[in-house]
Order: sequence, then structure tokens, then C-alpha cells
Amino acid sequence: MIVTDSAAASTVLDGDGRSRLWRCLARRGMLFSECESVDHVTLEKDSVLHADPEAGTECLWYVVRGDAAFHTAGHGPGRPVRDGHAVLLPAGAPGRLVAGSATEVVVVTCVPDAVARRLPARAPSLPAPARGIPTATNVDHIAYTVPDLDEAVRFFVDVLGADLLYREGTIRSDDDWMREALNVHPRATADIAMLRLGPVTNLELFQYTAPDQNRAIPRNSDVGGHHLAFYVRDIDAATAYLRRQPGVRILGDGPRTVTDGPIAGDRWVYFLSPWGMQMELISLPGKLPYEDTTPHRRFGPCADWSAAP
Repeated sequence: MIVTDSAAASTVLDGDGRSRLWRCLARRGMLFSECESVDHVTLEKDSVLHADPEAGTECLWYVVRGDAAFHTAGHGPGRPVRDGHAVLLPAGAPGRLVAGSATEVVVVTCVPDAVARRLPARAPSLPAPARGIPTATNVDHIAYTVPDLDEAVRFFVDVLGADLLYREGTIRSDDDWMREALNVHPRATADIAMLRLGPVTNLELFQYTAPDQNRAIPRNSDVGGHHLAFYVRDIDAATAYLRRQPGVRILGDGPRTVTDGPIAGDRWVYFLSPWGMQMELISLPGKLPYEDTTPHRRFGPCADWSAAP
């Protein structure tokens, strides 16, 4: 174990949106192949951060601010650790950090170099596939048509934690533009709202009127059936929260567990919004069976957006 002092670097990670983004990228394997996770944690006075000697990983604990004591064994006074100090723990090393005051720590976890050399390369070092839309960079947004835009915006903001970015005035046309551009009845009208859900998802909501409008929501088995899924760390707590929301319907008895196949360990539950839109909660283990067969990974998880400042 080595304790280093780098006061000049003590402001690099300060718990803002950048550290949450870096944590997300690290867990996706997009920083470097041996990095398993980057976490930003706050320790209350006398609380303890433990190393896990059985995990087989190396750790770096970087103290952003605060004061603590680092212990390798026993219950002695420990070694003082302050702002800008970094504690390096080799694989298998015991250790604990005891906070002397409110202390912010960035925890970087890596697999040992001998293991990392045997891992397949991760994105973005993977060659880009020669297929798809030229110059495409990301999925910009998903969109849903809802029966009542005001109700839907309130639900997404107040219950699901979205941010409302903007609303547009009613879109209509006296010519054939609505049919040509949007594939709807030429006399249709549309009111639109754009929301942001968490760190990566832009959500566009439409409320249409149209002479030939079908107001029935498709089931999952219907062509055009759809659902919107939310990753949660504690699916039982998230399900209990939704049960308390007016108009929300949890399908079945609660979360179910996938017991075999490429996503064994997945826990999930469907629920319906007050207007009947199908949605899902999902929570996954740290490693899924399909990961043994491909270097590609599902996106996520990121930091809890409900806890973001």
C-alpha cells in the first residue's frame, strides 16, 4: 500500500456531472480495458470504506476532500489521509478507510495487469463496423404519442424524474405536408414536448388530433407494440415506489427473475402508466452470461439520476 500526496490534483474530481459520466464510461469499458468501475462516494464521520481482498481487483482510493485514517489491520490509529492523498491497494490486500469527518472519495477499481493483458479489447478500440448510417454518432431521442400531453409531461417529470426541456406550439398544415412529412392524416395536428430522462435519453412526446386517429394503445403482442424500460439498482424499492403512485398499475405480483439464458440473473417487472403506456423496471447483475461470447456490452448502468444535484 502506498499513500501519495497530490494537492494540485485535488480538484480534478469534485462529485459533479463529470465524475458521474466518468463512472458510467468506466463501467461500460470505454476508458481502458482493465478498469472495472469508478465511483464517487461520500463517507460520514466514523463510517468505513472496506477493501475486499477476495475480489481479485486492485483499488485506488483518491480523497477529494476531508480527512480519514487508513488501516491495514488491527485497530490502531491508522495512517492519516487528507485532501489529495491516494491510497493504492494491490489485489488481495486488506484495508479500510475510516472517515474522521465528512469525506469524499473517488474509488477506482481495476483488474490486475496480468489479467488485463488477457482481456479482449473494449470500445472504442474495436474497429468501427462498415455498416449503418453514414456519420451517425448516437441515438438522439425516442418518441411516443400520448392521449394527453399535459398529463404525460406531469407523470414523466413528477413520478419518473424527467426534466422538461421545451414544448412546441401546435403543428398543422393546410396542404398535404403532414401526410408527406409525418405519415399522418393531412388535417392532423400535433403538440410536442421534449424531455430528458437521466444521462442518455431524450424523450419526445406527441399529442395528435386526426380524423382517422386510433386511440387504442397497442399491446406488446400487436405490431407496433412497445415499452420503455428503466434500469434501477434496487428493483424492490423502485416497485414499491411505483405502487404508491396514483394510476400506476404493476403487472403481476412483482419482480421476476430470469434463471437461464444470455441474461440469467435479470430481474424485471412491467407496469402501466395512468394512460396505459407499457413500461418496465429492470435490474441486472454485474456480469451476464452473454458477455462470455462477445466483447460488446449493453449500455449502463450510470449514476442514479434521482440522486443527481
